[in-house]
Amino acid sequence: MKIIRKEEINIEELNNLLATIGWGNNSNEKLNNSLKLSWGWMTARDENNKLVGFVQVLSDGIKHAYILRLLVHKDYQGKGIGTGIVEELMLWLDENKLNPILLTKPAEESFYKKFGLEREQNGFITLFKWE
Repeated sequence: MKIIRKEEINIEELNNLLATIGWGNNSNEKLNNSLKLSWGWMTARDENNKLVGFVQVLSDGIKHAYILRLLVHKDYQGKGIGTGIVEELMLWLDENKLNPILLTKPAEESFYKKFGLEREQNGFITLFKWE
């Protein structure tokens, strides 16, 4: 498996990866615009150069980095790809002195704890609106 920082990515290929995990297909234009707004992203590719993993990061480039869309193709889950992506991502954020921020489901909390991410407990609150 190869993990590549800010690799040029084919939007249709990314859309296909999203579809494998049940996120459906999105407008290629919206996905492309989303990437343009990113601080960065990483891809994971198998030995045949197939896109099997992806993570996107939004950041102010100064202090905070919001981890968005950690995706692993459904046929490749449980093979260490997500772990490899997050390990490389944490190195990248550390090199840039950015603090990672993540919103995740309780069922995924133990996965992220392996990388030093902990539930917030110092007075901050999370505000959001689901539609």
